[in-house]
Amino acid sequence: MYKHAAMPIFMFSLCINAQEIPDYSGEYMFTNSKVAMTGIRELVTKDNGSRIIRFDAKFPLGRINIQSDFTEKDNVMTSKKYSVKARLAIIKDQRVLDFNQKEGTVTSKGKYNWTQDVIGNENVFDPLNVQIQIRKNVISGLTEFSLKLPDLKTGLIENNNYKIIGDGSFEVDGKIYPCKVVERIRLQDNRTTKYFLATELNYLIIKVEDEDKDGDTLLELKKLY
Repeated sequence: MYKHAAMPIFMFSLCINAQEIPDYSGEYMFTNSKVAMTGIRELVTKDNGSRIIRFDAKFPLGRINIQSDFTEKDNVMTSKKYSVKARLAIIKDQRVLDFNQKEGTVTSKGKYNWTQDVIGNENVFDPLNVQIQIRKNVISGLTEFSLKLPDLKTGLIENNNYKIIGDGSFEVDGKIYPCKVVERIRLQDNRTTKYFLATELNYLIIKVEDEDKDGDTLLELKKLY
């Protein structure tokens, strides 16, 4: 009796671990109160099996490159490095997060400098690769879940809670894609983020709406390559 009762849980666990997100490349537009830019956002798998997700954009007064390096083994993601290089007119901003799995630490250098210990077997994501895990969890059928990220200013490892709040749609290059809408609420900084995941594109995130006290931010897919 107990053997058969455990089978659904076991099969669901296999389903969660079996999700593999394919590489992609697309043109996205990023806008906030200060700047608007169009760039290429892509997920790439290297020959050695490591993976990169990045956003690279140029605009009249500057350039920005955001990149996450991570690995996947048995469909478990492991963060390695997260970097931001930005230039707006004469203002430069450079940040690097190093995830030292051997020592169990996350270190930030650049605009903010800190080192934070990671407790136990916590899997800590960065602001880019966490979006891959969001997709994996939704594909697996989860409607609510929590993922750990460091606060970029302080290094404090925090739970970020996500929930599917309904269905939506978004038009990309003349085609309307049905979406699952996932919401993240960060009560600690009065910030709400909504992710639109296109069901027929392996739940690719094609739109992100971010609202906080510093103003609204929008990321939209314009063309998929």
